[in-house]
Amino acid sequence: MSGPSQPQHAHAAMHCNLNTGDLSAAEEFYRIVAGVEPRFRSVGQAQDATMMGLGRHTSSVTAFVWDGRGPRAAPALELVCWSEPPTVARPPADRTGFTAIGYRVPDLEAVRPALTALGATRGTVLARGRDLAALLLSDPDGVPVEVVEIGGAEVDGAGPALAYERLDVTDLARSLAWYAFIGFSVVHRADTSATIALPEDPTFTLELAERPHLAPSPDRANEQGLYRIALAVEDVDEAAGALRALDPETPDPVFIPMVDTPTGGFTVLFLRDPDGTVVELVARPRSEVRRPLRPV
Repeated sequence: MSGPSQPQHAHAAMHCNLNTGDLSAAEEFYRIVAGVEPRFRSVGQAQDATMMGLGRHTSSVTAFVWDGRGPRAAPALELVCWSEPPTVARPPADRTGFTAIGYRVPDLEAVRPALTALGATRGTVLARGRDLAALLLSDPDGVPVEVVEIGGAEVDGAGPALAYERLDVTDLARSLAWYAFIGFSVVHRADTSATIALPEDPTFTLELAERPHLAPSPDRANEQGLYRIALAVEDVDEAAGALRALDPETPDPVFIPMVDTPTGGFTVLFLRDPDGTVVELVARPRSEVRRPLRPV
């Protein structure tokens, strides 16, 4: 397997997708959690979303919420409110997929009053192989949000920062091998859990938990809650070619227009991990991101 700097390997986390039934409520919630205003909205009308299983004529509004580090230096939370077809409620089934979003702050007490007003309670969570003090919340769509304290020399900024996303899998070893193929390295490994990160973007991690009894991830891209993650690659066509050696049914990349954004759109490759969770590879050169080298 080639090294992490190869063109087909992911080099940065771009955004974590969250489908919402009330975009304004979600924006207001994450404005408080992230400590900054949402950057912009993108309106999609009559767009072809067959690559996501939603048909050729879909409509949605997307808002991007970065933390204080800004668009090129940090991943965003991508809030999507679907109207055609509409966002649908997630059924209460135990399934694989993304389960929680994690933010880090240097001082938990400093943010506690604002987060308590949102319903936060004190707790402890496991991340990067250690127990961390946390404030635990649910967002307006019922998504668990964890705000953990990591301070001192470990952080690359003073404010709240999007730090990790939790992912349930059925076979940890199988999932670690798949994510290694697209560029992730293991930061910490235990019997039934692991932390992985992109070597070029160490301040954001995926926190994997093995749960063999779960059903596969859902197929509906308009289902409420956390759905997919987008990762930057230098060359999305080369990534597709490399992945076909692993899975001959790897699809071709497609261009997703976003006419009201500065880029106009992105060429992307939609993948499914071994449990069916959607991972999106986005054509985004290393020269267009500024990822800090200091891990947390």
